[in-house]
Amino acid sequence: MGVRTGVLIAVLMGLWGGNAPASESAAGLYNRANAHYQNGEFEKAIALYELVLKQGLQNGYVYYNLGNAYYKNQQLGHAILAYERALRLIPGDEDVLANLRFVNALRVDREMAAAENVVTRFLRAIYHFFKVDTVSVLCSLCLFGIAGVAVCWMFFSLKKMLWLGLLTVLVVAGGFSGGLLAFKVHDLGVQEAVILDQEAVGRSGPGTDFLQVFTLHEGAKVTLERMEGNWWLVRLSNGIGGWLPANAMAGI
Repeated sequence: MGVRTGVLIAVLMGLWGGNAPASESAAGLYNRANAHYQNGEFEKAIALYELVLKQGLQNGYVYYNLGNAYYKNQQLGHAILAYERALRLIPGDEDVLANLRFVNALRVDREMAAAENVVTRFLRAIYHFFKVDTVSVLCSLCLFGIAGVAVCWMFFSLKKMLWLGLLTVLVVAGGFSGGLLAFKVHDLGVQEAVILDQEAVGRSGPGTDFLQVFTLHEGAKVTLERMEGNWWLVRLSNGIGGWLPANAMAGI
């Protein structure tokens, strides 16, 4: 697991609008973190990557490097959290996906993850590759294209078959992009978290006096539904729900 280098300075310059002192500071921290990582000083690298993120930069490559450093420092839950956050920012990135699959295979609760075949992995890769903004643009282009081709089909009778074929293609593409956009918008409203404690006990209610429902371990991912006090009602991938203390996990 190697760090990404040489990809941050342009992003930083764009983020701060050419503010040289701030950009140089963050870029310097990033480069020093990479140097610590390459020297095997993973705790120092983690501290500097976290400092870069605290400056307001939300960059997938920083989270990717942070995940690598946490993994090397034997902090599995934090590594998974960093990779998940990286994937939100650079969806479809092969390095992030590969490392995330690798660390998920090390989880105690890995048997809870559904097995994926080649087709499922391919579809998931396509889904993660497209961002919401990209899908929105594609959907809009398809709608404008459908309207334009429909007009041409009505007024240019000599090429009706051509227009009809093109209209069919655009309708199919529009349906695909529209469906993908609907799923993307839905996922934006879903809150997820990663367990950071070595062990977290899910209970039937928001408190330690309630019955134990399940036990999760470091790195497990849950869906957040609602909060009461310092407890979250979470849902597991198999549909089971329970209450977990908020300090046992961190949101993606």
